[in-house]
Amino acid sequence: MIRRILSILILFVIVVLSFAETMVWLLGIDLNVSNDYITLGVFVLSLITLFILSGGNSKKDTEKKIYIKQDQDSVLITENAINQMVENAINKVSEVVSSDIKISYNKEKKVTLKVSIVLDVGSNLPKVTADVEQNVRQVFAGLLEEKFESVQVVIKGFKDGSIGIK
Repeated sequence: MIRRILSILILFVIVVLSFAETMVWLLGIDLNVSNDYITLGVFVLSLITLFILSGGNSKKDTEKKIYIKQDQDSVLITENAINQMVENAINKVSEVVSSDIKISYNKEKKVTLKVSIVLDVGSNLPKVTADVEQNVRQVFAGLLEEKFESVQVVIKGFKDGSIGIK
């Protein structure tokens, strides 16, 4: 909000300086300031305005937040919190060597997860994927259940944990 107000004020100054430059050019009015300085001021203020307007699109600002209605209050949960909760649930399965979590939303703003995992060589695939899915679903049980759509477990690869070779 402050960036926008500051940008509007700077744009106003740019308009005033541009008008002054036009008056100097068209009417030959002497402002006791070189026309080059006015042009340089307009250019510098334009660059500052562009810099202010283009800034602030960090992950923190654009991170989606999920609002959960309770009886009288609402709870706010960020994607980062969901990511950590899901990561903790996945780490409970000992055969999982590493994981990657992608969070998306459907039209009703419900969470859909895609969990890509790297397993230890020799893991029981149906058991591990079922355990991972069950643990992730338990994360959303209760408070987040109405905001949860589905989880898709994808086996990304295998790694021999004892040797450290993929």
